[in-house]
Amino acid sequence: MGNLKVITFDLYGTLVDWKSSIGNSLDFIRQGLVDEFFRIEFRNVSSIKGFVRYSEILKGTLKEVLNRNNIEYEEDYGEMLVRMFSKSPFFADSIYGLIKLKRKFKIGIISNTEKRLIEITLAGVEDLFDYVITAEDTKFYKPNVMAFEDSLKIMDIKKDEILHISSYPEYDLETARKLGIRNVHFKRYNLISRIFNNKVFYFHI
Repeated sequence: MGNLKVITFDLYGTLVDWKSSIGNSLDFIRQGLVDEFFRIEFRNVSSIKGFVRYSEILKGTLKEVLNRNNIEYEEDYGEMLVRMFSKSPFFADSIYGLIKLKRKFKIGIISNTEKRLIEITLAGVEDLFDYVITAEDTKFYKPNVMAFEDSLKIMDIKKDEILHISSYPEYDLETARKLGIRNVHFKRYNLISRIFNNKVFYFHI
């Protein structure tokens, strides 16, 4: 690992279980909406022009999913979803691993969210992170390359000094790979990627 200085993580879906928090919200409205929601959410963050707060992206995605399924959207549904998202619980192995890694490296987050929401998610574990960078800071959403480029500037590190870890090739790892950033596919939810040939990479640090 040589010159490695910072290990960064995707947050939602990698360190915390956003599928359960969002899934519970959607199931409250109607069963069977979860997969469609995540497909549309990725399309929305991938195609967005200019900066929009992530809370508005969540609400807009929910509204589209409900409209597609002939369900009337309520503002309270949107607010429920945003609050549930912000309370996404940490996986136990995330906390355990972060405690160990923090002894040797600086730890960061690069996340598609906004400051007020991530503050809620990280309440009680803020001390485990040296850098917390959101789309509100960079004004770009992953997989846009500028989300990573601007994060590197904020942390004042070079591409060869960082290792990025994510469960999502499509949000994070494909872009990191294009930029020459070392990366690890941390497998959650049985997600696979065409560029990783369904392999999981392990680094002993």
